[in-house]
Amino acid sequence: MPSDLRVIKTKRVIRGALIELMSEKELSEITVSELSVRAMINRKTFYRHYREISDVVTELENEILADFAEILRNNNASVLDVGDVFRDISAQIERDREFYMKMMKLNPDLFSNGTIKAMLCRALTVSLKKDGAVTDEATLSAVSEFTVSGVLSLYSMWFD
Repeated sequence: MPSDLRVIKTKRVIRGALIELMSEKELSEITVSELSVRAMINRKTFYRHYREISDVVTELENEILADFAEILRNNNASVLDVGDVFRDISAQIERDREFYMKMMKLNPDLFSNGTIKAMLCRALTVSLKKDGAVTDEATLSAVSEFTVSGVLSLYSMWFD
């Protein structure tokens, strides 16, 4: 993470402008020029921080992953209180609902097929192993997949 306050502010402005534009049009229709005007920066400033618009999207998705990873670290959940993890994730989503809705519109598979799902499945598998609730690897995988898929499906429905 950059420590220069100017870089932090510039990236924040670019990301905010992109999120605004994504609510108005498809990502494929957004140009760097348009994004720069909306962010009130020079095109060269954009290119100083990103190669293309998809780099900004990747950074936003990584921010979501970091938020969820922090929730998992702080919860240290066991299989008996894994609901706490999903409650905290739901609270995180609710705090920035508009952002998550735009990200889901941009990438509908963000929760259902991507890195977020894999991360939550790993966390649940570790929790199940730690508690000794399930020891068979195939069963661990199936239980984790079933639980996480169900919860993420609910999130997708919530956004729809």
